[in-house]
Amino acid sequence: MTNQRLRDDTEKVTRIAKMMKHLGNPVRLAIVEMLIEKGPMTVKSVYEAMQISQSNASQHLRSLEQAEILYSHREGTNMYYAIDKPGLPRLMQCALKTVLNSD
Repeated sequence: MTNQRLRDDTEKVTRIAKMMKHLGNPVRLAIVEMLIEKGPMTVKSVYEAMQISQSNASQHLRSLEQAEILYSHREGTNMYYAIDKPGLPRLMQCALKTVLNSD
């Protein structure tokens, strides 16, 4: 495996920055954590669990999908959202450990 520096790959740096930007919103971060724990969920399940409006949930889910953090699929009249990055649970754990160790 090559020991390439991340800063030498502008495309990867840009993609990571985009993902982190979208994860920087507390509501989106909570939605991602919930989807990691529960698996695919409908928009209705998300807004009810988060106690936010349907339009607010839809905006956050759309943003996470555009950032390629989530993917969606339709079953009948329901739209389901799920995690699209297999490494995301590990990233979330690392972030949590980093925050807990800095307090």
